[in-house]
Amino acid sequence: MKKRIIGFVAVLGLLVTIMPAMALEKDKMRVVTSTYDITMDVTIAKLKGYFDLLGLDFEPVTVKGGTATIISLIHAGDVDGCFLASSGAFTAYSKGVRMVQVAGNGNSTFDLYARKDSPINSIKDFEGKKIANKPRPSGPWLALRHDLDKYKINAEVIDVQTEDLALSALLSGQVDVATGEKYFIPMYGDKIKKVHSSTISKYLFNSCGWWFKEDFAKQHPAAIKKFVDGILLARLFIHEHRDEAIQILARETHMDLAAFKFKDAYALPKFDMPITIYKYGLEKMVQIFQDYKLVEGEVRVDDLVDGRFAIVIDQDY
Repeated sequence: MKKRIIGFVAVLGLLVTIMPAMALEKDKMRVVTSTYDITMDVTIAKLKGYFDLLGLDFEPVTVKGGTATIISLIHAGDVDGCFLASSGAFTAYSKGVRMVQVAGNGNSTFDLYARKDSPINSIKDFEGKKIANKPRPSGPWLALRHDLDKYKINAEVIDVQTEDLALSALLSGQVDVATGEKYFIPMYGDKIKKVHSSTISKYLFNSCGWWFKEDFAKQHPAAIKKFVDGILLARLFIHEHRDEAIQILARETHMDLAAFKFKDAYALPKFDMPITIYKYGLEKMVQIFQDYKLVEGEVRVDDLVDGRFAIVIDQDY
């Protein structure tokens, strides 16, 4: 409740500045965007006109290819910012591409599912079972691998390329447990159940966020401020208009809401208001990535955080 009140106060203060901002010359930025639920704040800020209202000429850029392509675009100066998981930011850092996080994303979890009639109810029941999961070095891979190691569970993990393929393997009885998406329970809640959420979900998700080229952030702080204020307005909209937010997300991701049997079970990310950066989460992920040899060389988290635009969380949470 305290965070919500602070968020409302921040938005009210922001609205007072909107009219003067409209009279000023617009700032510009090109940002690689995605259609994940944890990035829907930027999608809604663009669709609802919040960036325009704040005096920001925001150009979303879509790319074919993964993190390596995005990093190359940042390095070349073709785009100014992007959404990245911490792993991508660490990779960029190791290659000398300097980016800073200006806003963290929403909270969510990496979940695993079993069939409704399965005797499996927790990770302690995974011993000797077959699990369908995305391959190394993905977030789902690390989330599962970490917890199997933590609880000393021996299980057969079968690589699949998508969560939908994991679900198909689960429903057909090829595996006992499968990684999943948030829409699995709303669509298949009569056939499956959630049996585990990764213990490092908060660090994996909270260390992700919106990153900008370090030089751009130094040279265009006003543009970054408008960007962060815009997603704050969008997060308030998501909080106050859940059903419309879900409809927008479904349209952008081609998700079939008509197939939902349990609509209320769909869990949107819990976006922070005001905007936060989880510096501690980044530090935790550096440690975990190094433990699993997923990052090369030293990564200085202080170099990755620009704390001028958001609240920085520098202790465990």
